[in-house]
Amino acid sequence: MKYKLIILVLAFFLLINAVSAIDSSNWTTAKVGYETFKIPPKYENPYSSDFHMYEFDEDIDVFTIRYVNPRIMDLYGYYLERNDFKKVKVAGHDAVHFTSYDRHDEKNNSKLWFSAGEEFYYIAWRGTNITPTIKEVVKSVSKSKYSHDEFYEILNEEYQNYKTVNSIESQRYDYPSSDSGHHSFVSFGSNGFNYGIMT
Repeated sequence: MKYKLIILVLAFFLLINAVSAIDSSNWTTAKVGYETFKIPPKYENPYSSDFHMYEFDEDIDVFTIRYVNPRIMDLYGYYLERNDFKKVKVAGHDAVHFTSYDRHDEKNNSKLWFSAGEEFYYIAWRGTNITPTIKEVVKSVSKSKYSHDEFYEILNEEYQNYKTVNSIESQRYDYPSSDSGHHSFVSFGSNGFNYGIMT
């Protein structure tokens, strides 16, 4: 009797997995950054699509895929300070799942940050659950070249840079301004961190 029950339970789990599997073989694709993403049928025909972003709708929270490397520091810092988040694993990718409530639209929104190859991306969508459709989109791209620890270390370093830049920027406004034509600057790059005053 125990064996029949075990076999029945196993068959049940296999059936549930088969039902929840998504067939993405007929989905179209879009190149964002250096990856080709599968696009679910309901998000085809984008409002805008280029190297940096695939926007299904003018409202980026409906469905968007974004290549974030050029702006990883300010975008990640901004989302980290203004949204709820948790570390997750999606389709074999380490990821950070941000959720927020938009009072203007009165809707819940998600953004899933992950890496593919050596690049960082996010997918934005309505709702707070990581759906099978979103998992299938993530699954369609290359595996990350970063280990679990490296992935989170990179994001943490970018957040520390974000806090440093914002701290310096806020101090800039603490000093009286003059019409002497002096301008201050702050920059982060591969050569490190720079700030100063230009005349």
